[in-house]
Amino acid sequence: MCACQFRSNQLLCYLFCVVIGGGVFPVFGAEPKYEGKSLTAWLKLYQQADADSANERQSAKAVCAIGTNALSQLVKWVASGDLDEESQANNGYQILGPAAEPAVPSLAKLLRSTNEVTSLMAGQCLGHIGAPALPALMAGLTDPIYRVSTDAALSIVDLGTNAAPAIPIFIQQLGHPNHFYRERAADALGKLHIEPDTVVPALARLLQDNSQAARYLALSGLENFESRARPVAPAITVLLTDPEDGIRTAATNALLKIAPEMLTNAPAK
Repeated sequence: MCACQFRSNQLLCYLFCVVIGGGVFPVFGAEPKYEGKSLTAWLKLYQQADADSANERQSAKAVCAIGTNALSQLVKWVASGDLDEESQANNGYQILGPAAEPAVPSLAKLLRSTNEVTSLMAGQCLGHIGAPALPALMAGLTDPIYRVSTDAALSIVDLGTNAAPAIPIFIQQLGHPNHFYRERAADALGKLHIEPDTVVPALARLLQDNSQAARYLALSGLENFESRARPVAPAITVLLTDPEDGIRTAATNALLKIAPEMLTNAPAK
């Protein structure tokens, strides 16, 4: 399904749920149906369908029609421990998008599950819901349990420009004493590549980090900003002579996108 069509379907889902379903998260009961077929059947059809096919469109339309009545079942599947049901839940939230906002509190609890798979799945589903799930994901991002905060960080990246309120948290974590936090923050900021005036200088400060992975991720992140990272190009050229081959390659790749002319007169390796 193309991006424009997918966003259109999510908007239709949202409007359908607000107007028809009232945006209410129902108590779990019998599995909801549409046109005589269960939610499970429609989601299996969606998973098996080819992209942009009639079956994909039909099954997505059916899930949108079921709307908020699907949420209790989807939450149950997230925590089921069954791979097929977890996949169905993931697809269901992907189809519903922001219309699944009433499920955010339940998913936020599951994000802190002691079951690592459940926590990861809950984070992914919150990411599919998008902007309405950002407060829950930001709370997860500052959770003292590293695994929980990592699941939240991975999902926040999926929010694109809606993730802007999380940027200060990621920038703060660039200075964390634990290198895993610095690396995770650099990765997230690079993948989001928004707010260059703030993020580019912050990533540039990581270019001299004692963690090779942090330096590499900072370079990869700056590369995604392309010409918007031009002010820090001189700092990147310093890494063209780094002892680590991976860092030299990453610096070269970054400059090719940011300021290719600076490679012409680069110092010899």
